[in-house]
Amino acid sequence: MFSLGHLSDLHATPVVVNNPLHLLNKRFFGWLSWRIRRQRFHRTSVVDALMDDLSRSPIDHLVVTGDLTNLSLASEFGAARERLKRLGDARDVSIVPGNHDAYVRVSQSASWNLWSDYFESDDGESAAESSDPRDRFPTLRIRGPLAVVGLCSALPTRLFDATGTLGEAQLDRLERMLHGLADSDLCRVISIHHPITAGATHPRRWLRDAESLRGVIGRTGAELVVHGHNHRTLLAAIDGPDGSIPVVGVRSASDIGQRPERRAQYHVYEIERNFGSGGPRFRIALRIRGYDPGSGRFRAEGERVLVG
Repeated sequence: MFSLGHLSDLHATPVVVNNPLHLLNKRFFGWLSWRIRRQRFHRTSVVDALMDDLSRSPIDHLVVTGDLTNLSLASEFGAARERLKRLGDARDVSIVPGNHDAYVRVSQSASWNLWSDYFESDDGESAAESSDPRDRFPTLRIRGPLAVVGLCSALPTRLFDATGTLGEAQLDRLERMLHGLADSDLCRVISIHHPITAGATHPRRWLRDAESLRGVIGRTGAELVVHGHNHRTLLAAIDGPDGSIPVVGVRSASDIGQRPERRAQYHVYEIERNFGSGGPRFRIALRIRGYDPGSGRFRAEGERVLVG
C-alpha cells in the first residue's frame, strides 16, 4: 500500500504591496478581489489546521497542484517556499504551478526558481533555465510504485482570463514519456492545475488544449489524473487504452467554508498493486479529509474506491 496525498489552491501567502507600481497591471484587479472578498475565504488558520492534520497522517508522498500564491508578488514566492518547507522535504513533496503563480510575467529567478527542487525531475533536467517555463515540464519523479508526472498549464493571461495551456512541445514530451512508462510496473499519476475533462469549468477558466491532452492520455494510458483550480470536488473519468481513467479535482486547501461546497479539503489515495488475474494493474481508493469549522480541525469526510 502506498499513500499519496493531494492538495491544491492554498492561496495562503500574505498580499503585501510594498510598491504601488507593482499593481499597474492585471494585479490591480486581483488585489481588489483579495481586499474585498477573497481574504475572507482563504485563511491561514485553515492552513495551520491542514499542516497539523498532515503531520498526523501516514502519507508517503504529497502532490500540490498549484496556486500557492495570489498575485505572483515577489514576496509571495518566498513566503510560499516557507509553506512548502512546512509541508515537507522536496523529496517528499511534488508541485506544479497554477495560474495565480503566473498571474503576470515575472522573472524565474525571483519566482519559480525558489521552488525548483520541489518540481524538478529525478534526473534534474527540469531545473534548466528556459525562456518558456513550460519547457521544464513534464517532470517525472519515481516514488515507490508511482511515476508522478507533473504538467505545467500556467502562463500569464489577459485580464479576467484564468485559462491554461500546455502547448504542443510539452504535449509531445508527455506522449513520449508516457509511452516510455507504459511497459513499466509503475502507477502513472498525472498532476496538473487546470481540469482536463470537457465542460468541467467556464471557458475563461479552462485548459485550452484539454482535448489534445485527453488524446495523448487516451493513446498512452495513465492510472490517475489529479488537479485543482475549480475549488470544488470533481470526480470524473476519461477514456484510456485499457478502460476509463479517473480524473479527480480537489477543493482549495485554505477555504474557511462560508459556502460549504467550497470548504477546505485534501485527498489521500491508497494505491496498491492488483495481483489478481486480469483487470486493472492497481487498486486505487480515495479518502477525503475536510476542515470542520466547529473544531478547527480536519476530519474524515468520506471514502470510495476509484479503481479496484
